[in-house]
Amino acid sequence: MSIRSIARELGVSATAVSLALKDSTRVSPALRERVRRAARAAGHVPNARLAELMQEVRRSAQPAYRGTLGVIALFPEEEPWRERPEWGHLGRFAAGARARAAELGYKLEHFWLKRPGMTPARLRAILEARGIAGLLCLGSLEPEEMFPVSLRRFAVVTQGASVVGPLHRVQSHFAADARRLYGELLRRGYRRPGLCILATGDRRTDHLYTATLLELQTRLLVAPAVPILLAETWDKGKFGAWFDAHRPDAIVLHQHGPFLAGLEGALSERRLRVPRDIGLALLDLNPNPSRYAGVIQNFERMGATAVEMLLGRILLREFSAPPHPKIEVVLGMWNEGRTLRAPVKSRRSTGRR
Repeated sequence: MSIRSIARELGVSATAVSLALKDSTRVSPALRERVRRAARAAGHVPNARLAELMQEVRRSAQPAYRGTLGVIALFPEEEPWRERPEWGHLGRFAAGARARAAELGYKLEHFWLKRPGMTPARLRAILEARGIAGLLCLGSLEPEEMFPVSLRRFAVVTQGASVVGPLHRVQSHFAADARRLYGELLRRGYRRPGLCILATGDRRTDHLYTATLLELQTRLLVAPAVPILLAETWDKGKFGAWFDAHRPDAIVLHQHGPFLAGLEGALSERRLRVPRDIGLALLDLNPNPSRYAGVIQNFERMGATAVEMLLGRILLREFSAPPHPKIEVVLGMWNEGRTLRAPVKSRRSTGRR
């Protein structure tokens, strides 16, 4: 008699019968006893060799430990995503990398490069002694910081556009994300969006957010174009002069935190309500997705992609500075939020001629 036959006889699932025969606590003692009685009546005899074989199959399905990958960040803090709220996305990146590494049989170990007394040369010796061949770099506080030369003998993959040097990279698809956001603005009838972006943010995105808007202004937006507000920090006076001179119908913001709070305060002082009077959309980081519309970077997927890329470099024995660095890009995700008006219905969708 098969497990399915016993299940039909008792009116339970085959899974429940299988668990009962294994004396699993996931089914009740009463059901375990009913299944055992039915199995004995049918002449069922447990096959110890088959049970042992199936246990081995299940063990083989689990990824065996294959090695350790190092994780470093060129930040003054050991874990900047815990100590700097604006860098919380790095924690999501690291979590995605850790999960993907575990699926492939690897573990991640963090090394604090800027720990007092630590040097790149000393870290290199530690990594070599541990047999760690690959490094995942989470970037730097300073976009133009050089990657340490003494660590280039390892396979290295970094994230984003910070850290100078010939390195393989994983980053958000900045240009495609910007096109998606500006396309959404056009669908909703906005024709004079203004971009506010920090100078450091412009460098970290390889100037692709600004370049995409400039290209769009030459083809689809209403002239005269709204110039980009490039700032070093939130400046109420500078923002007010820019806004009053150019009157954008939507604001695209790259950074949040003090800049977002200051911007919303400035709009409130002008008695402008979002989205009734003006639209607001965020690029990449979103402190409140239920409120703010925009594109959100998929940092978990970026972390997983970085691990896959790093293991590929190790498998191919591609160590030291690569002569032809590769960049893998990950698309962001559109977040609807409540700060943009609804898309404008076309004549075809309304049935008008």
